Amino acid sequence: MMLASRLRGRSLGNDIERIVRTVFQAVLLVPLVKWFCRPLRVIGAPVGDAPAIFVANHTSHADTGLVLAALPRRVRADLAPAAAADYFFASRARGTLVRLLVGAFAFPRKGSDGLRRAGEMLRSGRSVLLFPEGTRARDGRMGRFKPGVGHLARSGAPVVPVAIKGPAAILPKGRRFPRRAPATVIFGAPIHFAPDADPDAVARRLEAEIAALQERADLPDPVPTLYRCVRTFARSRAALVVAALWGIAEAIWFPIVPDFFVAPLALACPARALPLVLAATAGSVTGGAVSYLVGPELLSVAPLVTSRMVDEAGGLLAREGAAALWEQPLSGIPYKVFALQAAPVADLLPFLTTTAAARGARILVVALLFALGGIICRRLLDRLYGLALALYAAAFFVGLARVVAAWS
Repeated sequence: MMLASRLRGRSLGNDIERIVRTVFQAVLLVPLVKWFCRPLRVIGAPVGDAPAIFVANHTSHADTGLVLAALPRRVRADLAPAAAADYFFASRARGTLVRLLVGAFAFPRKGSDGLRRAGEMLRSGRSVLLFPEGTRARDGRMGRFKPGVGHLARSGAPVVPVAIKGPAAILPKGRRFPRRAPATVIFGAPIHFAPDADPDAVARRLEAEIAALQERADLPDPVPTLYRCVRTFARSRAALVVAALWGIAEAIWFPIVPDFFVAPLALACPARALPLVLAATAGSVTGGAVSYLVGPELLSVAPLVTSRMVDEAGGLLAREGAAALWEQPLSGIPYKVFALQAAPVADLLPFLTTTAAARGARILVVALLFALGGIICRRLLDRLYGLALALYAAAFFVGLARVVAAWS
């Protein structure tokens, strides 16, 4: 039903406007806001995909840009901020510009046209951003919310209170050009109001919620848990780079398999398991090609490699060629021992193809097992991730020591 509503509310022109708005905000608006807001703190997470009513206090013309920059891209793309009709839409050129670039709609200071347009936006599948004070505060104190927001809140859409602190220093009332200053945006939990709720009571409730959120802005940032730090890192491009470099290094000389790096990241962020596996596998293939070309000279200096491993891997390669790599994942013999001896008995292309399949399969199985554990134990990991990581590392190195001892 939600999708049907969105499709009914969209046209080709709307889609073109959305593309222009998305590009402008990503390329220019958000980077500019983040440059002027140093630092920009965002606390809390906004509502998910459903059209919502974002309700914020108002101190500056920078408020709208600040909220847009604080929102995830998927929410930002469909947000329609209310803009004063007598200022932003006083001329056709200015009105067209703010509608096209930030998705704003005209909100008259008097009458019910603004609420009607906000309701139309919600029914078309777009979220709206309202400033119920009706004007920017001059003395830093939040003004009383007008009951119009209470009427709109009875539509059934979730209402997300948003507290903003800092824009008054960046672009105060009467100033034409912004200056750099810190800013904070805090998203409260979404609230659902009954269809028969009293509009004035709704407005007072939202006032109180935003006032309480503003007090949180003065508190120091909580120290992030290890789980959240690793989860954030797993989502970064740096994690993919490290996984690839780890795969390269282990295939040439380094004694610790890339699985050891990929597994805890997949536990913390299951959605990144597959990209990490692909990066580590690509690194293994690249490092395998280097070892294939270098030859057995590195075997004498490779750590945790025994003569029995070298002899066994050499025998398997002599009998089976590149297919011997399918026995490597469970043998305990490092991949590099096969790669450094493969040139005389296996062509490079079949060797690398088998490397990708055999190594990739093992790393994938390990990552998926940990990702499944991350999904099942998600609620516990914020408190117990450090313990899980310590147990995993202890088990891994005990197993590694046993493997090396068995091949000595």
